[in-house]
Amino acid sequence: MVGMFIFMPAICFSQAIKDSTILEKMWSYKRNFASNHIGGTTNSYMRYTLNTERRNFTMFLVPTLYAVAKGDRKYISEIYGKTEIVDTHSFKTKLQIISNTIPHDRQVSEAFTDYLTPNIYDQTLYEDRLLSPFYRSNRFYYKYSIDNVNGNLVHVSFRPKLKNTQLVKGYALVNKNTGRVVYTMYDGEFDMLKFHIDVVLGTDDTSSILPQRCTSDLNFNFMGNRISSHFLATYNAPTTLPDSLNEYESRPMIESLRTFQLNEEEKEIYRLHDEEEALEEARRNKEKELEDTLKPKRRTLGDVLFDIGDKLVTSSHADAMGADFSLSPILNPQYISYSRSRGLSYKIQLGVRYSWNKKRYLTINPQIGYNFKIKQFFHYTPIRMTYNPKRNGYAELIIANDNRISHYSIKQAIQNMYPEMEDKDIERVNVNYFTDNYIKALNNVVAYDWLEIKAGVVYHIRKADNVQAMRDFNMPTSYRSFAPTLTLYISPWRRGPYLTVNYERSIKGILGSNLEYERYEFDASHKFKLDRLRHVNLKGGFGLYTNKETSYFLDYANFRDQNLPGGWEDEWSGNFQLLNSEWYNTSRYYLRGHASYESPLLVCSFLPLIGKYIERETIYFSLLSIQHTRPYAEVGYGVTTRFISIGAFGSFLNGKPKEFGLKFTFELFRKW
Repeated sequence: MVGMFIFMPAICFSQAIKDSTILEKMWSYKRNFASNHIGGTTNSYMRYTLNTERRNFTMFLVPTLYAVAKGDRKYISEIYGKTEIVDTHSFKTKLQIISNTIPHDRQVSEAFTDYLTPNIYDQTLYEDRLLSPFYRSNRFYYKYSIDNVNGNLVHVSFRPKLKNTQLVKGYALVNKNTGRVVYTMYDGEFDMLKFHIDVVLGTDDTSSILPQRCTSDLNFNFMGNRISSHFLATYNAPTTLPDSLNEYESRPMIESLRTFQLNEEEKEIYRLHDEEEALEEARRNKEKELEDTLKPKRRTLGDVLFDIGDKLVTSSHADAMGADFSLSPILNPQYISYSRSRGLSYKIQLGVRYSWNKKRYLTINPQIGYNFKIKQFFHYTPIRMTYNPKRNGYAELIIANDNRISHYSIKQAIQNMYPEMEDKDIERVNVNYFTDNYIKALNNVVAYDWLEIKAGVVYHIRKADNVQAMRDFNMPTSYRSFAPTLTLYISPWRRGPYLTVNYERSIKGILGSNLEYERYEFDASHKFKLDRLRHVNLKGGFGLYTNKETSYFLDYANFRDQNLPGGWEDEWSGNFQLLNSEWYNTSRYYLRGHASYESPLLVCSFLPLIGKYIERETIYFSLLSIQHTRPYAEVGYGVTTRFISIGAFGSFLNGKPKEFGLKFTFELFRKW
């Protein structure tokens, strides 16, 4: 016993060193053995089955699952294609041959299929989510235990130190000499999906960081709906197909390319589907014999209702007259947002693309939205002709309207003419608000790798909201401006800040222009990508009007109120959330700065019950200085979950609290 007490600490310490060495080899394997093997293409075969165990009418609201919300409960799909290794961080699969029983030839969302191409040695297992336990800096979030198995393999178990949707639990078989992961299994839950993943890694140096075979069991639960699914993918398949094949439907070809034979359940799904197809074909042939050959075939009510519902929740695509058309979902939660200062906003996007060849094509991408607080429709339609994609060369015509804007000197001019009127009386008749419609004609080109130039002209027509009141006060009812504009995008450093310089000057007399102004703006932004899905975003800039001799509208390009929702990441880290809209148009100059810090595990992630659902937390800070006012600041904190992103913001004027407000955007099925 005395000997045990003497030697036990040394034995435990020796075992700890041994375990630490194995983990170090595992974390360093990619750098030591596979860092130079980047890029390439591999043939891949994938198949999956869906089993709709429970469903109700709410399944019609789920994008990409609309087609299976009724009808059969079991489906199968097989895909053969090419998986391109873009780099060691991401993969891209081209679908070539397809066999499918899902109605209308649909495929499930990439939210399902992404789980078949894990990148275990990267920071995240799947591009921008799920922190990998095989990446060194993520070790702070996991607990590891090591057991010997046999020969050169050791059993490495890992589990999260706290429950969170960005972490997984499982084990791996690791070569104790090199640290190469031979096999791994892990479980987790992210974005409405519970998953169980099994991965067999490649054997040689060029493919040892990539999966050789991957199976995943995914369970989807939403509002009483339940779908269980099983996915199988194999890589390095022997047959290489011509690149010209693209999403070609062919069951016989899939049968010749299949790397794993079907089991009995999968064969039964195909058999039942073929029987239903045969019955449907017989019914159609019988109807065709009975109907008048001169009478056009009518669509059934079911077909019409399916198309209507489909357009509400999923993106639409069509080809006609050589052009590609697209429409965002009409019920798109991501484009619905609310805040106290801007109210409720909603928008949809359309798209048209016509290509003459790979180097010359025309795109039209209108955006249409409505702000319920100010009761105004907004539209933004860029018509772009791309003539040199390599240098981002394009000519563009933009037709749009903007936020209501106030004239800098109207209120003061009216008060000078009518001293007895108070500010509230002037604001009540809305004489200082104008609706802005504009047209831009621009040309853009990358002159050098570090310099992009955009030049053109912009023409504004600003009309008074209350025309009669303006006439009663003997004030103009519309203002027009014609201005050449020049914008420089400068990135002289490979990993440095991104700089923008904007110049605009209005010229009187052209196309009825009755305004004269000159404006300069400078902007700098940079995003620091840290380990463990953390980011620091910095943005700052200033602008000024230099022409003080004539009256004009103060309308900045970078410092402005946003009228249409663009998603959490598009605007929350570079704009003010509580700033009154009038402040954007009352100063001849502005100086602003923004900073935000993002992390998947910050504060609320450690809370019980709700912490496991939090995907990202963000801290915001913004500072503003403008003419005739004291320093203005905003601080905020936001969280993103699978359902919603919500942020709380407080504003300060001269260091004293001013306002408090909330903002939220829907995130449900954001990546579906």
